[in-house]
Amino acid sequence: MKTKILLFATVFLIMTGGLQSQIYMDLTDNIDVSSNSWIIFNPGTYNVADPGNDGVIRINNVHNIILEGPGVIAEGAGYNGYLIKINNAQNVIIRNFELVSHYNYVVYITNADSIIINDNNFSWNKVDSTGWISIWTNYQQALGGGVMMYQTNHAQIFNNEMKYQNDATALYHCDNIQAWDNDFSWNTSFGIRMYFTDSCHIHHNNCSHVNRPYTNPSDCAAILVLVSNENLVEHNDLSYSGDGVFLGQFQYSQIPNNNVFQYNECSYSPHNAIEATFADGNIFRHNNCNYSHYGLWLGYSFNTLVDSNEIIGNQHSGIAIDRGFNNVITGNDINENPVGVELWEGDPIPPYQNQYSHDYRIVNNTFDGNRVAIQSINTEHMIVDSNQVIYNNDGIVLEGLSSEDTISNNSFKNTTFYHINNKSPDDIPAPGNTFFAPDEDFINCNIFDMNDDPASGEVIYAPFSFGDIPVISNELKDDLAEEPARWYAYPEMCWWYDSSLATTVQWDYSDKVVGAASAFCETGNGWDIGLHYWPDGDTITSWFLTEQDTLKFWLKTTNNTGYGFQFHHIRVGNNCGGYYKYSGSANVLNSAMGNWIQVNMPLAGGGTPYYVRSQVGDISLEDISYVSIHADTWDVGFEIWLDGVHFTSIYSDIEELAYEGGIQCYNYPNPFYTKTTFLLSLPEGTEIDMVISDITGRTVKRLHLEYKTGGIHSIELAMDELKPGLYYYTVISPTRLLTKKMIKVR
Repeated sequence: MKTKILLFATVFLIMTGGLQSQIYMDLTDNIDVSSNSWIIFNPGTYNVADPGNDGVIRINNVHNIILEGPGVIAEGAGYNGYLIKINNAQNVIIRNFELVSHYNYVVYITNADSIIINDNNFSWNKVDSTGWISIWTNYQQALGGGVMMYQTNHAQIFNNEMKYQNDATALYHCDNIQAWDNDFSWNTSFGIRMYFTDSCHIHHNNCSHVNRPYTNPSDCAAILVLVSNENLVEHNDLSYSGDGVFLGQFQYSQIPNNNVFQYNECSYSPHNAIEATFADGNIFRHNNCNYSHYGLWLGYSFNTLVDSNEIIGNQHSGIAIDRGFNNVITGNDINENPVGVELWEGDPIPPYQNQYSHDYRIVNNTFDGNRVAIQSINTEHMIVDSNQVIYNNDGIVLEGLSSEDTISNNSFKNTTFYHINNKSPDDIPAPGNTFFAPDEDFINCNIFDMNDDPASGEVIYAPFSFGDIPVISNELKDDLAEEPARWYAYPEMCWWYDSSLATTVQWDYSDKVVGAASAFCETGNGWDIGLHYWPDGDTITSWFLTEQDTLKFWLKTTNNTGYGFQFHHIRVGNNCGGYYKYSGSANVLNSAMGNWIQVNMPLAGGGTPYYVRSQVGDISLEDISYVSIHADTWDVGFEIWLDGVHFTSIYSDIEELAYEGGIQCYNYPNPFYTKTTFLLSLPEGTEIDMVISDITGRTVKRLHLEYKTGGIHSIELAMDELKPGLYYYTVISPTRLLTKKMIKVR
């Protein structure tokens, strides 16, 4: 494709302009190029300054030009001047320069038409790493970099490298520019800067890592689209930049944008993957907007379509819109964000005081693993329809005015608190939804409305349907931190973080204490991460814990803050929004840095380490469905491992962490039903036997465990043949002995 374009352009210049034969020459200052010139500069290294800022090569009021620089390395002086300055010219080709550096801009173009720039390396030109960038300045204050175009039409920029400078390409008041297959990465202001520039096609470029490393990166962007309309931006790498896309239309919002952004990689921005403000009529579809501060920030935007994007693991909101209206959010995967979609009315900005949040269609999206799926504050006429809302901490939360909002035909599954949380004074019609629930009482307790708070409106959820009827499990598992369980990390909103450390939870099969694996969470967001247990598949847990007294788990942590963790608490809750909160010391997490420790938390509170128990909502130990373990480092990332998570009986030996002669051993669960696991710690390698006896002292089971090395061993034993009751187990080595109690039930 590129070869055909070059051949066509060259033939076009020859046929239409009487292009002269090729001229070979050295590169010197003050070269004035006449019409119909084809200049090939001799290979070599040139130190050519432009003290007059009028261009080393000047193309003024001419047409039909080809400039080639194969093997040419040109270096300016002091980041001033231009290698090529073009004004009022048509049909110009610039190609094959090996490296041009240390100028303000390499190519500076004004009032031109039909320009082709290809296969050049224009890098290491004017660069600033500090200071705030004003996005509203015109071309007279252009920042420097590779190519600047002002009032230029029908240009093609392809297969170039323009890196390590302020701008790669800056387009001011231009039309019909095509830019593709360029490497515009690692600049410090903008990869492509578009200012009042329309009808361009920007595709298949690498504009990643555009950032200011020493100051706030929020004023940088891989692509800046300022008061620019009818542009198509697709298949670009815009990742790791201050913003992936920054589109602004402030005080020009009466002009419809009608830009399309599709199939772009915009993830890992320390600011926003995509930002579009005060903007009308833009389309964002099939983009990746992951692991940034915000996925899409669309403040004061309207008539916007957000369609089929991937919006995962951002540190504040997946989609955030302040005072927007007539926006459609459809077909997106919105997962593992503090808030999936956040709509609200913030303080008004002149002259937009009368713009309000209203008229949204949120349809056919998947919300999975967010702290809140949808949070709507003072947003009216919002239609939430046909979405999958699964495994979120909260589903749909409404506050303030919510008149004419409807929530219909959605599928709700496994929400920790409420599927629908209506804190607004308005009634909310919610017909036709499908609930993963065993009965209507279960649905009702997952909906917060006037039945829970008289100041709230009613959620009118009939008619409704049941989804797959869940299995209600009362089993107290030996270890909750084993597959096929699910652990989610629900984060609070975070203002700063390391975008290279997204919040993820996975199984660690190598670093563990018991069983096959531990649950491992890594996060760049340190603001109250809650590691939350869900059973696998179509199961809802309902534990009866009145005969248990302790939550036990193994814990290991790391962080690089230099001052450790800030706070720690644990929640044990039910399926109706109630939970016990156990506030513990951050020293629990700090003492586990780099090594495994066992935590024993009394369900009544207290203990060593000490936990203070408080209560939120209606909660009892007779119906418990989850446990979540929280850690915080005040916005700085950390790692945490959990293993051997289980509840144990009041009949367990309260001295089980003590040991005689250096041997440590305990079993879990205790009480147990058909099997139990012994965790055995040995100071050195030795032969081990175990004797199990009943309360009369009669031996009922003897086991030879053979030689065990020093360290921790996990031994699972079936106890089906034992009758329910109290038993003693004795661990015997040639020199040491330890006896403890256990109980078999049913």
